[in-house]
Amino acid sequence: MDLQPYGQPRPEVEAPPEWHFPTPEIHTLANGLTVWVYHRPGQYVVSASLVLDVPLDIEESDLEGIATISLHTLDEGTLDHPGTSYAEVLESSGAVFGGSVTLSATTCSVEMPVTSYGRAMALFAEAVRTPALADDDVTRHVALRLADIEQHRANSSHLAGVLTRRAVFDAGSRASRMNGGTSASVARVTPEAVRQFHQTWYSPVGAVLVVAGDFLGSDPLPAVEAAFGDWAPSPGHPLHLPSRPGSARPYVIGRDGSVQADVRLAAFSIDRHDPRWAPLQVASYAMGGAFLSRLNRVLREDRGYTYGISMSPHPLRSGGYWTVGGSFRNEVVAAAVEETQAILDISHSPFTEVEVSQAVSFLTGVAPLRYATAQGVVEQAAALAAAGLDPGYVDRSLTRLRQVTAAEATAAYTELVQDPVLVVVGDPTALAGLGHPVETVPEL
Repeated sequence: MDLQPYGQPRPEVEAPPEWHFPTPEIHTLANGLTVWVYHRPGQYVVSASLVLDVPLDIEESDLEGIATISLHTLDEGTLDHPGTSYAEVLESSGAVFGGSVTLSATTCSVEMPVTSYGRAMALFAEAVRTPALADDDVTRHVALRLADIEQHRANSSHLAGVLTRRAVFDAGSRASRMNGGTSASVARVTPEAVRQFHQTWYSPVGAVLVVAGDFLGSDPLPAVEAAFGDWAPSPGHPLHLPSRPGSARPYVIGRDGSVQADVRLAAFSIDRHDPRWAPLQVASYAMGGAFLSRLNRVLREDRGYTYGISMSPHPLRSGGYWTVGGSFRNEVVAAAVEETQAILDISHSPFTEVEVSQAVSFLTGVAPLRYATAQGVVEQAAALAAAGLDPGYVDRSLTRLRQVTAAEATAAYTELVQDPVLVVVGDPTALAGLGHPVETVPEL
């Protein structure tokens, strides 16, 4: 018998049981709003996200950014609680409002203690359905967004991210531009245009409300029905256009005085519906998703070129892209780019079963921790709804990840990770050896 100190036998350790993503109760209100309810015992802070079928493709080209301005102005006051009175009553309920706009959807979110669930849900509906969208509030958020764009121009990492999308996607695709719009288009957004946008596009049709928490034995649906049940559909008919690859034009941007160079290598890729998605996830993790993955092991640990470099796939509702990115010392940027490209070539070094096993172990093992809270469950479920996926997708994805072999990961990577476009932002002198013209910082 294997004895521990003090003569105690070593306890037997069993394999962990197979974990499953929670299964929701699914309801559909008479106006078309779908509701996913997740009962999470012990989670007394209720999380809710309303995923609206308001993708960025519906923005008029000369008013791109209006979806972001509209969302950010929702909680500045409502018809029943104008101005700061809305923030006051929301705070008195212990609730916090938030949201995001992506290429796939617009999501409004609220966190609230279960003890004020009904009241907070009603206030949540107020912001979504009857916001004041006052002139001063819209004008202020336009100014904030314009300042945010200037901050992106002034930050090398942010600028590299923006230009990566511009390089990867076709110029006619909304994916090629910032979610929050450009400085030129945002400057055209007026209060009247925001109010018209909200009236046209905010609607229960095609929307999904995700709610999770411990409801203390009560039925959470009546509060949802009371808050959203009489919400009338709007006249808008959303479009979900496929993203398209661009010409892969490189961007080498010089910024005087930059103490390091931000480097991106990227290319158009696949979405979650592609059968190669799971193998690509595994391959990306093995290449650049872990501290001792191939890229980090060489460029950080062996060479000391960077504090870290990573590889990530970014799926959209249709299509997507993958990126490799890191920040490098100016004096080594040319050597770092060359070596990164060499490491990315796996023609003579396919992924091993050990690398794949480690990747699968992480990608599947982190799930129970990632979704341990009501907020984690709602964020994932909302992301599924925005991508047009059903609640069972997470379990199917985990099952598929466990099946990925080294040969599959190598094959998917070889097919999809090729011909990357280069984006670099750094000191002009350091970039001179990259073999591309060094350009000035562009307008965004």
